[in-house]
Amino acid sequence: MNTFKCFLLLLAGIMMQTVLAAQEPARKSGAVKAAESVNKKSRELTEASNQVLNESQQVAANIQQAVSNVKAVVKVFEPILRFRLKKKEPEVNQPGGSAELAYTTAPDTVPVQPVADAVPPGQPDQAVQVQPQQYIQTGVTQEELLQGVPVIPESALYNSDGSANLGSQNHKTFGCYLDMTRGAVMDEIDAAGNARAVDLIFTATGAFNEQVPMYAFLTPAYARHDAFAYNFFKGVKYKDKNIPPMSWEEVNESEVAMTSLTPAQFEKIKDNNQLMAVLKQVRGYGPKVESRAKLEGKVIAVKTEMGDRTAYGLICILRHFGTTGENGYLTVKIKVTGFDSNGDGIPDQVNY
Repeated sequence: MNTFKCFLLLLAGIMMQTVLAAQEPARKSGAVKAAESVNKKSRELTEASNQVLNESQQVAANIQQAVSNVKAVVKVFEPILRFRLKKKEPEVNQPGGSAELAYTTAPDTVPVQPVADAVPPGQPDQAVQVQPQQYIQTGVTQEELLQGVPVIPESALYNSDGSANLGSQNHKTFGCYLDMTRGAVMDEIDAAGNARAVDLIFTATGAFNEQVPMYAFLTPAYARHDAFAYNFFKGVKYKDKNIPPMSWEEVNESEVAMTSLTPAQFEKIKDNNQLMAVLKQVRGYGPKVESRAKLEGKVIAVKTEMGDRTAYGLICILRHFGTTGENGYLTVKIKVTGFDSNGDGIPDQVNY
């Protein structure tokens, strides 16, 4: 009997173990499914996070590209227009006329007849004078010139079409020293007080051949340091090595080259990209440019790279008057790199 009970107990134990063993895979299967669900959610979150990161990086790249594009389309700077020309202050037309602003071209002072009742009895009639027309120096654009906005040059050194009169070293009125960035023509007195502003010097001489003049653009460093440079200055005013650049303490180490551009191509250059592309294509930069023929219609490339001065630009020679005497000079237009401070693509005068 006892043996039978033992047998039943043993059988019950075996059956219990079998049941527990059958239930164990189900429990494991549930745990595995839960783990898989968690892993799936984690992968989804990771993918979403990566997508957000990629999108933010793309946005940042787009912003950087936009900034680069803004800088790339900065207009070139025309210093003669911006610094050397003044435009008339606009006036409002009288009542009854157009309400639009108009630029007057009347003489500076115009007498106006007195009104009969305006003068007290017994007092002599007095003509009322209109105040002289004011000119404002806010800079002129090519568009305004084409529209016929009245302008007046700063002095006889400059012309109302946006050109400057650059004399040779012998000219009795126009200086031969050129500041590219500010479009300033300087004589020896101006240059002596501000030699670091001189980027280029124009000379004309018959010293090499009296029958065939030599026209040249010299860099300040060449004129100051080269023992042969004084020969380019020989003429009416200078006879020996005692030329103005020899007394300058500091000079710009500019580079100059003749280009193959025409005046029409010069006019087409509107932004920094176009200007820099042209300057990079030019070959043969050096301390001087020489020509036995007159320079009318030529375009000169200039680079000045100093620690405190950077100037890249083009000089277009519109006309060449005279030869080696006191009346020889060029009319030139200038375009230099545009420096934009506020990102509007228009160069700011405060940078020059």
